[in-house]
Amino acid sequence: MSRLACIMSQFPRYDEAFILRELVELSKGPSELLILSLRPCRDRVMHEQAKSLLSKTVYAPFLWSRYLWRSHGWFLRRRPRVYWGALGWILSRHARHPVILVKTLAFFPKTVHFAKVALEREVTHLHAGWATYPAACALLMSRLTDIPYSLAGHAHDLYTTNPTLAEKIRGARFVVTCTEENKRYLEQLLNGHAGRVLRPRPGTPAASFGEAKRAGVADGSAGCREAPGPLCVTRPAELPTPRIVVSYHGVDLSRFAAVPKSTSALCRLLAVGSLLPCKGYETLIDSCRLLAERAVPFHCTIAGGGPLEGALRRLIERHGLRGQVEITGYVTQERVASLYQHAHLFALPLRSQIHWGIPNVLIEALATKTPVICCGLPSMRELVEHGTSGWIIPENDPPALADAVTSLWRDPVLRVRLGEAGYRRVAERFALEVTGARLRAVFAEWVVG
Repeated sequence: MSRLACIMSQFPRYDEAFILRELVELSKGPSELLILSLRPCRDRVMHEQAKSLLSKTVYAPFLWSRYLWRSHGWFLRRRPRVYWGALGWILSRHARHPVILVKTLAFFPKTVHFAKVALEREVTHLHAGWATYPAACALLMSRLTDIPYSLAGHAHDLYTTNPTLAEKIRGARFVVTCTEENKRYLEQLLNGHAGRVLRPRPGTPAASFGEAKRAGVADGSAGCREAPGPLCVTRPAELPTPRIVVSYHGVDLSRFAAVPKSTSALCRLLAVGSLLPCKGYETLIDSCRLLAERAVPFHCTIAGGGPLEGALRRLIERHGLRGQVEITGYVTQERVASLYQHAHLFALPLRSQIHWGIPNVLIEALATKTPVICCGLPSMRELVEHGTSGWIIPENDPPALADAVTSLWRDPVLRVRLGEAGYRRVAERFALEVTGARLRAVFAEWVVG
């Protein structure tokens, strides 16, 4: 029997519900699932689905654990050249990136230990949940054990400073990514045409979003060679391996089911996500001030928690919006589904310089037939078409957001049309029963016992 080990920086993680869904789907596949978590979970809120996978999760012991260092001794005795070669790879590849070097070195003891665990558990395939540190761990574990690996790339892990990204991809048996735009970018990267990934994008705020301190988004022009859909496998003649697979993040349409919207005179405006600069919540709160000045009846709920919570609450107070704008703090997927269902409009005034991919909250909102207002991203057209399945506004523009909310609130027929069209797009491309089945098919093809 094949056994798949998924390497995660932290499992479970509150703001990675989309990965949680994929892990649940993979646990239904033919391979036995094992989750290797480099860090323990310290989140205050845990989604219910994550609890079912805790029994399949192995956490690395503390650095001073004898069990951990016995794993190092085992490899030093049996594969010393490979062991020192793995350490040398870290030092040589990251010498010009001291922060990444230190973090990768910090994970090295756990990486070696997990390599021993993979051998003991008879793992047949390794899969990294992100293209940053988990992928580095997968590459090193593969070299230590000769177990093949794959990796997933989503957003910041592809477009911020990642000096070994191309090497990780070339060493992988296959790569899973979540947008056609990402696929085009990775193709260009492998062909040497995506050099901007390592250069800071002008205007990116310092220390704004973890690794996104040096953000850059590459252009892409290469198209998919198969019909578009939730899964597309690219086989360029010049790149026989690895296979780059586009698998959209799915949403459970039964959990995020649409219900009739209320006909109250109060516009219920919703935003969902971690309170980070990339979400543009300041723009949303500033637009709420304009809505109040225009006497538009509304209540705005910001569902999520994070480092900006204090600053955003102070901004709400400064604008005199207490009672009209609410921050819930961290919420479970079960509660957030209800918030989508009862919202009239969903807003995400994101900042494109530090935001990538297709925001999963837009998929969730459209699954409940809630019209979405958002800013543009290169991959956004795969989900939202302005005026047809959603509403696109300029970023950092509170008046534009306030105008969009006002216009859509006053036109219930348009809101219904946008919500229905958005739902059809989600049902066609992003339904979990479709994306999950196809993701399992990819792993069933490549993961062997």
